[in-house]
Amino acid sequence: MTQTTSRSSHLKLSPRFQLIAFTLVSSVFATSAMAGDLAVTSVDLTQGAQFGTTTLVGGRPTMVRVKVAVTGQTTSQANVDAVLRVYVGGQQMTGSPFFSRNGPITAPITPNVFNVNDTINFTIVAPVSTDVDFEVVLDPLNKIAESNEANNLFLLSNKVFSCRKTLDIAYVSINYTPGGGQPVAATIEPGIGDAFMRGIYAVAELNYHRSPIGPLNWTTDINSSSTALLSSLQTIRLTTIPAAGYARPEFIYGWLPGNPFSGNGQANSVPGDAAFGNTESTRFQRTFAHEIGHCWGRNHTNNTIATVGFDVEHHLASPLNLGQTHATSQFDVMVAGQLTNVAWVDSGTYLDCLTDTRSQCTAFAPPGGGENPASDAQRVLQISGSYQHQIGRKASRIELFPVNQIDLASPTADDPKGDVLLQSFAAGGDLLSSVRWKSATTRESCAECVNGRPHLHANSAVSILIPATVANQEPARIDLRDLKSGDLLATRTRTASAPHIASLGSRMIDGVEVASHSGIGPFVELFWNATDADGDALSADILLSCDGGQSWSAMGVNQRGSSIKFALSDFPVAQIGQGIVKVRVTDGLNVVDAEMPTSLGDFGPDSSGAKVLHEGSIAGDSNWSNSWLVNAPDIHLISPNASQSYPFGASILLHASGWDLEDQFLADTGFKWTSSIAGAIGTGRQILVSTLNPGTHLITLRGTDSGGSFVEKSVSIIVTARVIFGADINGDNLVNGLDLTAMLANWGGTGVGDLNFDGSVGGSDLTALLSGWTG
Repeated sequence: MTQTTSRSSHLKLSPRFQLIAFTLVSSVFATSAMAGDLAVTSVDLTQGAQFGTTTLVGGRPTMVRVKVAVTGQTTSQANVDAVLRVYVGGQQMTGSPFFSRNGPITAPITPNVFNVNDTINFTIVAPVSTDVDFEVVLDPLNKIAESNEANNLFLLSNKVFSCRKTLDIAYVSINYTPGGGQPVAATIEPGIGDAFMRGIYAVAELNYHRSPIGPLNWTTDINSSSTALLSSLQTIRLTTIPAAGYARPEFIYGWLPGNPFSGNGQANSVPGDAAFGNTESTRFQRTFAHEIGHCWGRNHTNNTIATVGFDVEHHLASPLNLGQTHATSQFDVMVAGQLTNVAWVDSGTYLDCLTDTRSQCTAFAPPGGGENPASDAQRVLQISGSYQHQIGRKASRIELFPVNQIDLASPTADDPKGDVLLQSFAAGGDLLSSVRWKSATTRESCAECVNGRPHLHANSAVSILIPATVANQEPARIDLRDLKSGDLLATRTRTASAPHIASLGSRMIDGVEVASHSGIGPFVELFWNATDADGDALSADILLSCDGGQSWSAMGVNQRGSSIKFALSDFPVAQIGQGIVKVRVTDGLNVVDAEMPTSLGDFGPDSSGAKVLHEGSIAGDSNWSNSWLVNAPDIHLISPNASQSYPFGASILLHASGWDLEDQFLADTGFKWTSSIAGAIGTGRQILVSTLNPGTHLITLRGTDSGGSFVEKSVSIIVTARVIFGADINGDNLVNGLDLTAMLANWGGTGVGDLNFDGSVGGSDLTALLSGWTG
């Protein structure tokens, strides 16, 4: 984001900011003459993009870009630098004063903001506040003699940094058996897979983490099963993640290997909560941000971004080595079918995130974000399927998927503009619930127009939540009708016989062809035998409890086979004697469960009547509990980038991502940063460091969970030499009476003689000058 205020609005200065004695000493002590004058023309506060008065977000990294006017001469001016002070509520914030990220620069006669080094840049992270002031002093060491030194101060006052929440997005690695298997883990991990989104959507922090269910097996061609995949992903978000005791994420996203889907990616609706996409190197980062844009509520556009975009943390340096700025001619991320290197964000898409209710700060905030339960949350049934829209003479129909039960969620609100009517009926025919639903939520704008008019996809996802019981009665029949024609689009009737699970067993295996997030064993195969007297097709969800049945996490959803293979390292560690596996089988409306312990406990029938089997294992032990490894947290470096160079004194942003199967969103105290030269340098998920001395530093992040397990990640950066303050005020290579005279002439002021840049010339500056005295 960029906020700009002109110099003319800040000519009247308070005593705190006055440059006393600049004009008295500058002509004598400046070390480099120029023919004209320097002045600040604007200070831009950039968090990705800005369109005039776009909201700034507290806690989000901000680049402060200072544009300098060079007047009275026809050539650029070398050796131009500045110092920045930031005041929050009238008090200088931690880390202030800030030294530039790229100074000194050669200030051009005509600055172009697309060129990173045409402006003097500073990195800050401002807190949430309605009163943030910025004070920029040009040429703070008075190295350049100008015709007017009094205009080297610029103030930008009363800026507002608003509160936005930490947004929770769970991602799922899809084991795509028709081709490709799983995507490469390094491609979809935090800092890479979410890089484009981090750059353009203004939330305070992004808790992008793997889903606790592990990889999702998908056995059918994605081009004929995209809506089924979206339904499965939404079920994971709505049902299985919260059932496991985790915060329900705002969004869920599935990653496919390569790009097997003809449309690159798809969201379940606009707005929506579930999407999937590709891992093709030239487009996967933009596809992720694009599909989440649909989830925010944004349709396709034909827009260019119209203003220069700025990638504050330079997220897109990897893997495509893209620049930090984005030209006005680049496409908005919501223009269909684009590659990562030609897209950024326009105003409408940017604002969709800022104004969406899911990004707003709320009174209740689960650790690391996540949705808040609504006041009408209850046990509901998720009616999902694929709406096959009318094309030519082909009639519309809805293919229903098995009904899922969700323990706590809000029923879908009735939409007066809806075109589909869903009604549920009791066994005796009584109407239990009725809701109108609008099927056109996947309508696209003219990026995919037919004869200039928007159109519907041939197939789109259906997801409607209805009460599981009304007046103690469960639905026995569910009908969906086209409101305009009255045609029945789909019906689901509860059959007389529920499924029967005859047996449930497990064995240890060697891990060959096992889809796993970590690739680390031990590996287990779970198998079951289920039948249905009515001949209904069956599907199963596989659930794991680590606390004796108090909470459940999904190990697999919508399984059409009779076995599943997995790695124990992908799931939370079960408490001793508390591990339980549950297989939940449904014929569409009827649901039955069978359970077994993860240890060699009781054999024989469980509560459902299924025979529990534990077969011999490769390791000679089928007791999962004895095989479980302690899970280490998922730790990733967001910034800085490898081999990045910084001048001495610049604020270096160290930014991490950390999530754990047991702890979830890691607290700030779980992140420790060290330097191979400086040693310990700070604690926190996101910190600014400006004290690193020149040299090549190996920065190491250690992320530790509550159990003491840790992971370390390292990156090498370079700090180059730069003089940011010194006792030799007049630059004659001596510290003597002339320097003391200049300091005393500005005593109590700012600028000349303020050796430690604390905003005032005083005793600490005099001590520093005398300590360097040469006579």
